[in-house]
Amino acid sequence: MLQANDMTRVKNKVAWMRPLLLAATLLGTAQIAVAGPTVDQLSDCLVKATTATDKTTVLQWTFVALSTHPDLKAYSNVTEEQRGQLDQKFAQVLQRVITEQCAVQTKAVIQAEGIQAVGDSFQELGRTTGEEIISNPEVKKQLRGVVRHLDLNKLIATFLTPDIFSKLGLSK
Repeated sequence: MLQANDMTRVKNKVAWMRPLLLAATLLGTAQIAVAGPTVDQLSDCLVKATTATDKTTVLQWTFVALSTHPDLKAYSNVTEEQRGQLDQKFAQVLQRVITEQCAVQTKAVIQAEGIQAVGDSFQELGRTTGEEIISNPEVKKQLRGVVRHLDLNKLIATFLTPDIFSKLGLSK
């Protein structure tokens, strides 16, 4: 059983991990594909080719697309006109990036791994966009709101094994 001093030290060492834990949980819902080298090259190109404005468009479109789910509709007041505009902007970004800026890499992926692998290439763009979302101060504040409701004692008791204690510099 942990003593009060040990529990305080563990909580202090774990405190920096709270936002990381929550971010990993949120981003971990994306399916990770086993990518070949051509997919990796297209992924890199997509990340480099998209501007901050493009990433905002991707983010906005993703939010609006998710908001169509029956369990989420009540939290969004996006109009059909706004949806249509975002669909158009997002399509323009996709078309420009795939057919102009990353055309060589896109063709290589299609030839090597098939058309479905082009979609796999967008996972890295989604990951980097997600990291940017998580770094936003307002989003961090919301994440901290969730973390306040986590039972740290239960998390610590469940996941901190003796080998983790030794890695943290704590001994039982």
